[in-house]
Amino acid sequence: MSNSTTDLRFTPLLATDIQAVLERHGYRLPSGGEHVHELVLARVDVVLRNLVEIFEGRTW
Repeated sequence: MSNSTTDLRFTPLLATDIQAVLERHGYRLPSGGEHVHELVLARVDVVLRNLVEIFEGRTW
């Protein structure tokens, strides 16, 4: 199992795909402009890295 910080599978496209899935299910980024979106997506990146580790059994 690889480290999510160096994992070549963890690309911006992965985060974009997750965002698209959330939006298809009716979830929306908060209003507030580009700066707010960047802050939210930075937090999503951290959580997504945690999810990947849990999914692959690297974190219990």
